[in-house]
Amino acid sequence: MKRSFIIIFAGLLGFVLTACQDAVQQVAGTYSYKISGRATVDGDEVKLSDEVGAMELIRIDSTTAMVTFNALSGPAYTTQAEIHADQITLDTYERDITVNLTDYHLSASGSGTIYDQTILITLQYKGDKFSADQLTMLCKKN
Repeated sequence: MKRSFIIIFAGLLGFVLTACQDAVQQVAGTYSYKISGRATVDGDEVKLSDEVGAMELIRIDSTTAMVTFNALSGPAYTTQAEIHADQITLDTYERDITVNLTDYHLSASGSGTIYDQTILITLQYKGDKFSADQLTMLCKKN
């Protein structure tokens, strides 16, 4: 009886410790990313040039990370993200984009799913005369 109790208790303890693992610690690190998709600019739909770069997730606490995006041919952007289990939600951040030689200042946000070494995020960009609701950001851990 005592042996069965110890085995059940050890199994339950292992389950609880696994379930309570730090979600951010599991995904923190450096990723390569690519953003692609279409936007509506001045009423016309346009394909955006693909953006590639490096993304870094830095742990703030067990559910919050600082996220930096460093575009290969552009500036860096920083925001925070909430991470719960396999879900990630980016706080709104400001960024600039150039389309057809016109610069746009945008608010960006997004949410997505974490898969082992890959994060797939759907981004939204909003600005004056500019919107994109279904941009795909694919992030692969380095």
